[in-house]
Amino acid sequence: MKIEELELIRKGAVEAREYQLRIAEDIGEKNAIVVLPTGLGKTAIAALILARSLKARGGRGLFLAPTRILVQQHRDFLSKVMNLPSGSITAITGEDDIVSRSDAWQGKIVCATPQIAVQDYKRRLFSPSDFSVSVVDEVHRAIGNHSYVQMLGILSGSDVQKIGLTATLPTEKEKIDEIKGALSADVILYRDYESEDVKSFIQKVDVDTRFLEPTPEMKKALALLKETLRERLESIAKEGLFSFQAASRMSFKELLMRRDAILGKGSWNAKFAYSMAAKLFTMVKYLETQSYASFLSYYEKTASDSKRVASMISKDQKISQAVGLIREVVERGGEHPKLSELKKIVSSLGPNDRALVFVGYRDTVDQIHRLLDESGYRSWILIGKQGQTGQNQEEQVRAVEEFRRGNYQVLIATQIGEEGLDIAECNIVVFYDNVASAVRFVQRRGRTGRRSAGRMVILMVKGTSDEAYYWVVQRKLKAVKRYVEKLNERKPSKPTPGTLDSFL
Repeated sequence: MKIEELELIRKGAVEAREYQLRIAEDIGEKNAIVVLPTGLGKTAIAALILARSLKARGGRGLFLAPTRILVQQHRDFLSKVMNLPSGSITAITGEDDIVSRSDAWQGKIVCATPQIAVQDYKRRLFSPSDFSVSVVDEVHRAIGNHSYVQMLGILSGSDVQKIGLTATLPTEKEKIDEIKGALSADVILYRDYESEDVKSFIQKVDVDTRFLEPTPEMKKALALLKETLRERLESIAKEGLFSFQAASRMSFKELLMRRDAILGKGSWNAKFAYSMAAKLFTMVKYLETQSYASFLSYYEKTASDSKRVASMISKDQKISQAVGLIREVVERGGEHPKLSELKKIVSSLGPNDRALVFVGYRDTVDQIHRLLDESGYRSWILIGKQGQTGQNQEEQVRAVEEFRRGNYQVLIATQIGEEGLDIAECNIVVFYDNVASAVRFVQRRGRTGRRSAGRMVILMVKGTSDEAYYWVVQRKLKAVKRYVEKLNERKPSKPTPGTLDSFL
């Protein structure tokens, strides 16, 4: 395929990268999943596929993205590169009223969130047969009861070519098969940072992994909390709801999976122990991975609750001792090891550097923002819309744009900053905390090193869940690559039997 052959692509609007053209050509008329690391132009490939398919098949195109901000971003990109009349590429989100959505569904290419697409299908604002091709961005979400799955089910009854895009797939084989089935995908076209045809387009990203020592007070407080947690889990094990061996190595996720059995079969003591253990797991995570202030804030909210579990937590001697240790450190002006290290990173930034800091909890986002502002650094936040302090779509777009322009040198983001956002000028990404998800790890990494060399700084306190998550993700990334390669292996076809073969 040559880009000049695509009449619906504006001349000079898309860089002619060989691997992008090859992927689009290999897809042809098939349903497919494209796995390509962040920053290598998945949306450009989508434009090539849309241009080819709309010319060959006619009809209209549907581009699905999981968030409002991504829908707007894709509409803006396609409007710049597609050779279509002004206004024929539309965007539809839940913030649009039903009248404007009804008009927008008539566009030549419609960009929409899957949630609103499902609702508008039920309102009969469009028919699946209106579309000849559909692109699903961040397709790794197409599992379980996600609205992507519902929308793909709606499209399955018509002759719509379905293309899924993602930076990486889940690590569980069952989930990969589920995504493949939802799209009826014939092939998975996989690239990673080591693939030969993309290497020359990848900017160097230096990985700076910093293993931090916990303070003596932090060590002692964690030991007290974990001892109390073990006691609560063992009290549940005494009732035969799981073994003592399971109690000694149980994770928060495993505890949640046993919730129904404990609450259904356990005594009142077991039920209270379960609730207390769940709170303790969260307290430990706050102390290990966030900040002292976030840990104390969570404890105060938990202990002041009107429920009996709150009273049990506030009266527990070991928990009180742990909280007291951390409170004394804060009163002396002490800080969490990661917060101290982050200040060093920010203080070393050059005038043209821009750092994107990923944080798992909003409390910590707010604290980091206040701390940097008080220290004289220009920073802002990027968070979801939930809650009274959340950001709506307009505020999110403004935060990204102001950061891109350099009005803020540091942007502190929750998970919303991981998926798809074009923050091309960001040259430093900081993992303030780690994630066990390979998908999220790749997305975070892809926020830097797009057009110029970048740096990724990973913070972790030794011996905590942060360190465990880091090594888990490295194993998962290797496992995904092996499984996709196995899926794409072509088995030798059997020879077609002839007359003599049939006779024999």
